[in-house]
Amino acid sequence: MFGVSETPYDVRFHFLGIPVRVHPMFWLVSAMLGWQPNNIPAVLIWVACVFVSILIHEYGHGSVARAFGCSPWILLWGGGGLCYSQADRQTPGQRLAVVLSGPGAGFVLCGLVMLLVSAIFGVTPREHLALARELVGLEAEHDALLGVMMKLRSETTFRVYWYLVQINILWGLVNLLPVWPLDGGRVSEIVLSQVNPRDGARWGHTLSLLVAGVLAVLAFSHTDLFLTIFLAYFAFMNFQILQAIYQAHRLGISSDEDWWNR
Repeated sequence: MFGVSETPYDVRFHFLGIPVRVHPMFWLVSAMLGWQPNNIPAVLIWVACVFVSILIHEYGHGSVARAFGCSPWILLWGGGGLCYSQADRQTPGQRLAVVLSGPGAGFVLCGLVMLLVSAIFGVTPREHLALARELVGLEAEHDALLGVMMKLRSETTFRVYWYLVQINILWGLVNLLPVWPLDGGRVSEIVLSQVNPRDGARWGHTLSLLVAGVLAVLAFSHTDLFLTIFLAYFAFMNFQILQAIYQAHRLGISSDEDWWNR
């Protein structure tokens, strides 16, 4: 897979007993997402915030998996982050806990950033809320937004705060969409597989295909090319998996109903 194979330029380390490998494509794609040709320092701040946020997200998965006796490891690559958590050794309830702990860790990080900024710079909950509302596209109080910028004073400080909140709120919410392979899609698949062990995986991928397809059309109507491609790719992935499930059932080779989680 592109951006997964080992290279001489991989960064490797252990933290809290979990091994981590960072592929060079992670840095490149992160820089592309936050690219500002006339402001390289802002790009570097963005990449650092993406690294910290995704790493903590994956450590959320990994730390809970370790608590269940698994041996997880983390990969940061061109497509974001992956935590190999030995899902086949977990009960459905444990899988749900492992999956949800990733976005949960990101929301906790966002809350800690807000608390720290409030303690140091005096930003009020009302001002934090205004920023969060602005991020998710809701109407926000202009004077509250201005208050945040004035209190943080330094452009660098404001960027770190803005990027960390943006990544952990927006990406966290997107990641909870019922679209496989996002965490929300994995949650829906686990739940549906418990409701119907035979057809739950197929239902989960069908739901993912429909949600990703509809959202891709909506993103296209709002001329958001990146989000359109992102969601259309996920819709295509789920379409391919549904075809594979159909062929497996037709040929009678899908005796292991939990194969999709291996």
